Amino acid sequence: MSERELEGKMALVTGATGGIGPSICHELVEAGDAILVHGHTQLQAADALVRELDSCGVAAHAVCSDLTEPTSAEPLVSEVVDRLGGLDIVVNNAGVTLGGVGVEDTDPADWLRVTDINLHSVFYVCRAAIPALRQRGGGCIVNVASNIVNSLPGGSAAYATTKAGVVALTKVLSKEVAHEGIRVNALSPGLIAAGMGQGAIERRTVDQMGRFLESIPSRRPGTAREISAVVRFLCSPGASYLTGQNVTVNGGDRTESYQ
Repeated sequence: MSERELEGKMALVTGATGGIGPSICHELVEAGDAILVHGHTQLQAADALVRELDSCGVAAHAVCSDLTEPTSAEPLVSEVVDRLGGLDIVVNNAGVTLGGVGVEDTDPADWLRVTDINLHSVFYVCRAAIPALRQRGGGCIVNVASNIVNSLPGGSAAYATTKAGVVALTKVLSKEVAHEGIRVNALSPGLIAAGMGQGAIERRTVDQMGRFLESIPSRRPGTAREISAVVRFLCSPGASYLTGQNVTVNGGDRTESYQ
């Protein structure tokens, strides 16, 4: 890829302030994107991230909104278009988990919260973004799912169900919009030393972590940069014939969850 392969493109990244979000934003800006970073409630964190991105010489803006509300996505997309002049790239990165809670012990309110953030918000943003992408003659959407869809371990009902839903939504939507030049892919990270993944690492003892890493052929967690680099590729001209896929980046692991 060239150093500025996304020059002149405009991007929206949801969940930009947490986990792998900042790394995704930095990667896209380094590739030449103007960007609007979205946070749920952390406006100070979003503003701080924008100040970092501004140093790259590319337009960056921050906004906070509750994407679990069905009516919130359209104003967000409109703000992107108004501030940046259009929309070419969408990265749905917002997400939460209920680590290690079985079905019987899952509070319905927690189930709804995880579903609203992990799945419903992705649907709302995709639905709102399609007309804006169409106006630009095409574009791409990257929906962040999880390696958990490959293992579906006990104690992961809310998280695994919503991330599997993200993969299904991605595949369905890709078929509906491919003829308009809009590509839609999912990205499923394995154990990553950032955000929720870092929390899972810290909850384990040294012995537990050692046994867990034995299930990963690469014998280590991934880094946020190793995920954001794949996001950059999926948004680039080099991925122009790639759509409807769930790209798994997990060091070879297909046996266990990182929760």
